[in-house]
Amino acid sequence: MRTNRDDRYFTDRYQAMPLHGFTRMFERMLDHPNIKIMLNTDYREVRDFIPFRKMIYSGPIDEFFDMCYGKLPYRSLDFKFETLRSELQQPVAVINYPNDYAYTRVTEFKHLTGQEHAKSTLVYEFPKASGDPYYPVLNPEAGDIYKRYKALADEQVDVHFVGRLATYKYYNMDQVVAQSLAEFERIMGRREPRANGHTAPAAQHGQLVSPKNLVLTR
Repeated sequence: MRTNRDDRYFTDRYQAMPLHGFTRMFERMLDHPNIKIMLNTDYREVRDFIPFRKMIYSGPIDEFFDMCYGKLPYRSLDFKFETLRSELQQPVAVINYPNDYAYTRVTEFKHLTGQEHAKSTLVYEFPKASGDPYYPVLNPEAGDIYKRYKALADEQVDVHFVGRLATYKYYNMDQVVAQSLAEFERIMGRREPRANGHTAPAAQHGQLVSPKNLVLTR
């Protein structure tokens, strides 16, 4: 709930979008001869056939361990897109509908990207209990289940758990990017944990890990 008239998407001091959008950003990240994308593939179907030294896992942590402690709850979403013959339809990027509506918010992305066009697209978000996992349900019961999965994850030597689903936490984009970069530094041996939980430069930098030795899932 907001108690002011700040019409920005978040209340962070600095907010930005990739210059050419997130799609182009990921296309450039994946544009490497050592990277192969396999769609509609469960990593468990190919894990034994693709050699790797390190695995970066970003899927649901409960699925990685075959739901041995039960399924973690998530909130899912359905999206409805509506394109209108209007340069702008809403006064701000996001309007929330918390009460007597089937959808929870409506987003008009042109406010965020600065695009100029005679038409504008609105996206309506409908919450639902099943479907693709989007938001962890952070209640005490789920927290206890996650702690048990986290203990199993900590025992994995060559698997690194990154992202919302693998660490069962709500991250904004900047936070998950920061987490990914920090994990990369640890994998590369450039930083190592101290007893107090902070990180420090490693005594010797490790060799570069070729992308072909990393398995990316979800």
